[in-house]
Amino acid sequence: MANPVFVDCIEDQWTKVATNVTSGVLHKVTEKPYEYLQTYRLTGGAAPVLKSDGVLAFIDNRYELISSSVAIDVYIYAITGRGRVRVDV
Repeated sequence: MANPVFVDCIEDQWTKVATNVTSGVLHKVTEKPYEYLQTYRLTGGAAPVLKSDGVLAFIDNRYELISSSVAIDVYIYAITGRGRVRVDV
């Protein structure tokens, strides 16, 4: 297992937080913004463009699990404020 990585998320923009992964955990580090979106793409695929490409993340927990049978790239969208996540893969 690699060391955890901290990724700053730009406000109102998709940020790639993990690449070529099949498992791991995303942790919400900052209190604000209150809402984040999450999505994924097959590794090497085009990055998401639209806000509607994602689903709400960190709703009931301060973490989200990554689990896929194929390698994926994971993206986070920080809504109305800069954010920060910790990625454990």
